[in-house]
Amino acid sequence: MENLAHLLCVPLALSQKKSKMKDKVLSPQPMNAQAHYPHIPGQGKNHPEALQLRRSYLDTLVKGINLNYDSQGLHLEQIQNNIENFVGTTEIPLGLVGPLLFQNQDQSEWVHTALATTEGALVASMNRGAKALSESGGFRSHILHQKMLRTPMFTFQSMHEALAFDQWVKRHFEVIRGIAQEQSNHAELLEIKNVVVGKIVHLKFIYSTHDAAGQNMTTACTWQACLYIDKQFPEETDFEILNFVIDGNGASDKKVSFYSMQNGRGIHVIAEALITHEALSRTLRTTAEDMFRAFNHSMAISRFDGMIGYNINIANAIAGIFASTGQDLACIHESSIGILQLEPTDEGLYVSLSLPNLVVGTVGGGTHLPIASQTLELMSCKGPGSARRFAQLIAGFALSLELSTLAAIVSGQFVRAHQSLGRNKPKNWLLKADLNPDFFNNQFAFHHPVQSIEWLPNPFEDNGILTELSRKATKKLIGLFPADLHLESGKKLELILKSKALGSELNQGLHFMASNIDAKLADELQAQQTKLEYANSHLKELRVYQALQKAGLGIMPKFYGAVENEEQEIYLLALERLNPDQLQLFNAENHPEAWTLEMQHQVIRSIHQVHKAFADKDLSDLELQDAEDFREARTLFQAFIDVNRKDYQHLNLDPYFHKMQGFLKEFEEKGTKGKGRKTLIHNDFNPRNIAIRNNDQACIYDWELAQKGLAQRDIFEFLAFSMEAGFKANRLLVLFDWHFSLAQEYNGKEYSRKDYLEDMALVAKSFLLQRVNFYLSGSTLVNYPFIERVFKTSFEMLAVVEREIRRLS
Repeated sequence: MENLAHLLCVPLALSQKKSKMKDKVLSPQPMNAQAHYPHIPGQGKNHPEALQLRRSYLDTLVKGINLNYDSQGLHLEQIQNNIENFVGTTEIPLGLVGPLLFQNQDQSEWVHTALATTEGALVASMNRGAKALSESGGFRSHILHQKMLRTPMFTFQSMHEALAFDQWVKRHFEVIRGIAQEQSNHAELLEIKNVVVGKIVHLKFIYSTHDAAGQNMTTACTWQACLYIDKQFPEETDFEILNFVIDGNGASDKKVSFYSMQNGRGIHVIAEALITHEALSRTLRTTAEDMFRAFNHSMAISRFDGMIGYNINIANAIAGIFASTGQDLACIHESSIGILQLEPTDEGLYVSLSLPNLVVGTVGGGTHLPIASQTLELMSCKGPGSARRFAQLIAGFALSLELSTLAAIVSGQFVRAHQSLGRNKPKNWLLKADLNPDFFNNQFAFHHPVQSIEWLPNPFEDNGILTELSRKATKKLIGLFPADLHLESGKKLELILKSKALGSELNQGLHFMASNIDAKLADELQAQQTKLEYANSHLKELRVYQALQKAGLGIMPKFYGAVENEEQEIYLLALERLNPDQLQLFNAENHPEAWTLEMQHQVIRSIHQVHKAFADKDLSDLELQDAEDFREARTLFQAFIDVNRKDYQHLNLDPYFHKMQGFLKEFEEKGTKGKGRKTLIHNDFNPRNIAIRNNDQACIYDWELAQKGLAQRDIFEFLAFSMEAGFKANRLLVLFDWHFSLAQEYNGKEYSRKDYLEDMALVAKSFLLQRVNFYLSGSTLVNYPFIERVFKTSFEMLAVVEREIRRLS
């Protein structure tokens, strides 16, 4: 005891000497043997009273912060055998991956999984790989074996005794197996491999545990077998077992080892697929040759570094599925050993992924917990009889991620998609907690002071395409925030706050989207960003709403004001909250059948008020771009055409893309100057940004892409969305003629119908190049149900216009 005390005092003595140095080092004082060790309240007990005691104890640990780990999803009775000293849960977002085509023996099926991760772009990348696999006919997988090890260690007086023990165990294998298997309905002892190291013997108990991962199960079985051995061997041989332990670290439990790779621990599963040249080109944006070259050349450094196995990043897929299905997270690193194999073929690229140590189960552990159980149900892998299927699906999803990530690295998309979008030193950004009554009273001029605020769920389906893209570039408060403001007068003000991202952040979000589509497209988008309508969108929308209110136009939601703070990057709009109960039509971009001729007239009449009010006015203070400037970005639109031609090859749209290339050449030769007067145009004038109130009035919002251009641009886009497929040419011409009569109010009588239609053809081509091209590309990542219809309808409308122009010539 004196020697032990001396050793314990040595670190303290060293620390005391260091404390006299210039940089003082603080060290813990040794606890007096009689001192009371502070225990966590309710130690080892999981019942409501103990839980409350521990949560109260948490409050004493961190001053000024309420540590709240409360969970609505788990209850005490569910976790009794899963954790001690329970205080709550942690949350990891779940993303849906799939569908992935699984060739399961003689039948095909679509499979999905939920992936738990906080790594942006991971789910999107896995989905891209799943799409490429599925387009190529799906994947197949095969189980070689399922094993679980426990390796007790026995110590003897001499090697002679150890060797005798080795032979005795071999002779008694059947008896030992019977005793071990009595402890479980699932464990099957396949063999015992003996490893003699001097006077020590390690017994590798190798089990099949079927649908359970089996770590705990094999421990219990092996322990009973060891008790038998410890008693029986000395009685039969007169040799003494000096000591034994349940595991001498020979099972590689939760550790990486070459033995496990070669001999098995967990499930050994192999997935394979043949990726077609078409899927490689269209979905993965690469070629079989480039993929194989990168794979082959990188093998040398992996061998040089002594990498165990070879894969790109299967740990991401395995960790995400483990966390969502209640697996043992400590087994992630051993389960993430993988061997990826690629081989070019005439048909495309053969790929296989071997996972030799996948330690998973569909029973036991955390698989019974609610989220884990639901995810296993989603994969049709819940309960007994499912572990082999579960391993096969994990291999398929991991292979999906391998393909997508390697393709992104090869094509340059990886760097672009994972570049640092947000800044490392954020400014004093606006927080939702800042949006209190004082903020509203100081920033907005309501008729009566705000007394309290009630924040509401967002009634919109989502925050919009541009907002969602902006969120890829910043963690600022961005989006739509509905609230009821309770005024001191007793009245309630229903409004929605719109917090804007910077135009540069929107461009970064667009770049992120393009990076997941095509590397060249992403580079072009970045190079041309200042020439696009997305520049300064944060200032533009504020300025436009202010100008519309000053002009006394009632075609928009009621505008309560704006907050602009360059230092904190606050660009905030307060608008009337549109109530769906008070609207005839809302978010109707996918329902052209809902748009009656009277509604279309009303929308055209409403936007005409804007066009007339701002025609030939000085718009320099509105931060607008000139719509004609898009011609300078023609290399970007050519990149869009090239990408979309590949992606929509299956729809036989090549003649349309050929025409779009002709538009670019036409604009380069003849320019983009129209004959009518320029004005303020909405430039994103589709039914997503237009509502019809119950009093038949149109309400137009989301002006962030406004430009200075020809009024026909708004009319064409609106009708491209609101005209049904197979529309009658006569109805379109009636609407155009009516708008022509309105346009003459500010263009003059000398502005002919032919002039009007030629301008309409001009903006139709620019709409197809600028906006429809964008939607087509984006829809490969985020499905826009309207895009194929709008694409074809736009060309059909343009054909009607050009026929009418020829008739008038």
